[in-house]
Amino acid sequence: MDIFLIGTGNVAFSLIQAFQKQGHNIKGVFSRTKEHTKSFCEKFSVPACYDLSEIPSICDFYFICTSDYGIESAAEMLKEKNGIKVHTSGSTQMTILQKFSKDCGVMYPVQTFSKSKTVDFKNVPLLIEASSVESEAKLMKLALTLSSDVRKMTSVQRRFLHLAAVFACNFTNHFIAVSKMLTKTENIDFDLLKPLIQETMQKALTLDPVKHQSGPAQRDDSQILNLHLEMLKDEILLKKIYSFVSSSIVDFRERFKNGI
Repeated sequence: MDIFLIGTGNVAFSLIQAFQKQGHNIKGVFSRTKEHTKSFCEKFSVPACYDLSEIPSICDFYFICTSDYGIESAAEMLKEKNGIKVHTSGSTQMTILQKFSKDCGVMYPVQTFSKSKTVDFKNVPLLIEASSVESEAKLMKLALTLSSDVRKMTSVQRRFLHLAAVFACNFTNHFIAVSKMLTKTENIDFDLLKPLIQETMQKALTLDPVKHQSGPAQRDDSQILNLHLEMLKDEILLKKIYSFVSSSIVDFRERFKNGI
């Protein structure tokens, strides 16, 4: 299929590799920063568009891979183009595209992306939504060339999944970063925690995470809780986070005694 991309960030970087791997034709790429567009297009040997007039008037799909706040302006920019406009956001509703186009949709990849690591899209769930039966069928066909797990999902459901993803991915990563900072402060080898992190993630994915919660908050060990809070006395924000998360663990223990 003929595909045009708006954006040169992490999502666009991973998507274009997946599209090219499956033989789709990338008709060009546009972003607001000329230098970014140039280097991105040179890397993937695709046409670079530096002006709106250079964007092809007809494509099967126009993928908007910008930040959430850039989706509306990109959609307006494409309103005269003939093709299905698709954004890749987890939190932005499809209606933002429908203001400018009757043929539109969403394809949200449930994964974290970075330019330093190639992602195998075959294992990435793709959540789609479309403005019509025809657009949905075409978007489904495209998505299935990339992933073996493609599902239809409403904007409301997708927003809740994205919220859950922030807890599962972004917050988890931040807590690991905090752990690394704490070990570095005392000149402790962070590698000592890696087997623990790996086992924790494995258990959380294969067993009920509420039933297998561990730690001082889960066992009401006030002595250790108070000790940890005292150790964090100079880290005011982390001290608050420790206290709030410990309270949430206790709350989940009482609310979900039989698991989730």
